Amino acid sequence: MKRASILLAALGLSLMPLAAQAQDPAGYTAAFADTMEARIFPLPVMIRNADGWAKALAADPALVQLGAKRAARVPATDCAPSPQCLADAWIWTDADVVLVDARLRVLARDPRLAKALITDHMRKSGRFARHAALADVDLLSAAWRDMAAGMNHVIAVYAKGAPPRYPKIDAFIFDIANPEYTNVLKAQGVASAASGQSGDTVFDLALRYAAGLLRMNERTEAAPFRPLLGGENAAAVARVKATAWADHPYPALLVFGHGPEDAQSRTGVMGHIRMGFAAAMFKRGVAPFIVVSGGNVHPNRTPFNEAVEMKRLLIEQHGIPADRILIEPHARHTTTNLRNCARLLLAAGFPADRPSLIVSDHLTIKYIASPLLAERSLQEMGITPGKIAPGPDQFSVLFTPDPTAFHVEPLDPLDP
Repeated sequence: MKRASILLAALGLSLMPLAAQAQDPAGYTAAFADTMEARIFPLPVMIRNADGWAKALAADPALVQLGAKRAARVPATDCAPSPQCLADAWIWTDADVVLVDARLRVLARDPRLAKALITDHMRKSGRFARHAALADVDLLSAAWRDMAAGMNHVIAVYAKGAPPRYPKIDAFIFDIANPEYTNVLKAQGVASAASGQSGDTVFDLALRYAAGLLRMNERTEAAPFRPLLGGENAAAVARVKATAWADHPYPALLVFGHGPEDAQSRTGVMGHIRMGFAAAMFKRGVAPFIVVSGGNVHPNRTPFNEAVEMKRLLIEQHGIPADRILIEPHARHTTTNLRNCARLLLAAGFPADRPSLIVSDHLTIKYIASPLLAERSLQEMGITPGKIAPGPDQFSVLFTPDPTAFHVEPLDPLDP
């Protein structure tokens, strides 16, 4: 009977709308697809879906005029210095940012509009959790400024070749000095400028341009495996819903990837050590699930995904059932391992008031438990995604996820 109920749960999950399989906090279901654009820049997608907002933006003379001015900046012919000038045409200038901020503040003073966007989407989704303490209009303002900075960052890095925070694994793939690149960027600008659709807001052309730059650079790491509660994770998520948590000391064992630096290896040496610990603990009943975390990171532009490969090895080499393993396939750093695992645990329905166990080699455990990682999390993400506490041995620490982990960081477009 228990086996049949799990099978039915899995089948039921597979028939759920994709929005219901998205990685949302309790009490919120996204009204839009879990696309790359929505993951990196949720604000314009929410604005498009929030009742009354598209119409209000279209009726605002200042924003309509700004949209026309921005479209006119896109060069129809050659410009100088090229190719930088082609990208600069798409930047949100300081004046643009101030104007949009002022108009959004005016619109958000309408209680109906404020509820439709800020209360029902922005706050409930957790995607702007870093600004949750702000009043509604200030929250919207902060989210807009984050979005503009994020789009400008994508343009700087993936159109103009500026170094990202981690150039070894995140950088621009073109030779900006090659004349052919000018034609590529010119084509991208003209195509984006011509992509207008009925119902577009002042944000949409810029959103398509930024997303197009990421696709041109083959930097779409934020896009695969979505929605995350479906696909590879569907069977395990179904089991989560039927789990007797009191039967285990911890809800989950969290294993972070260790990317190799050679093109042949699919996982790093430390990954094998970490999986060995986790598999042994799972077999002793320490936790009913293993969560493996890591994206396509090392070496640069690798086709191998750390989480997918760890799941495969746990099944093939350690005999762990596939429906007891969840993948978190996007994290690129230890900071985002923590944040993304927190999101997955909370969205999938793991107990929010009990710590899971991060399992690793003793050197990495020291780093995870150190103030250095906590400081780095605040510096790079602006949040603390959960509480770290000493574990039962030198190979583990306790981790209790915090809902602030749902905050989206648009300055990290490969894993926002």
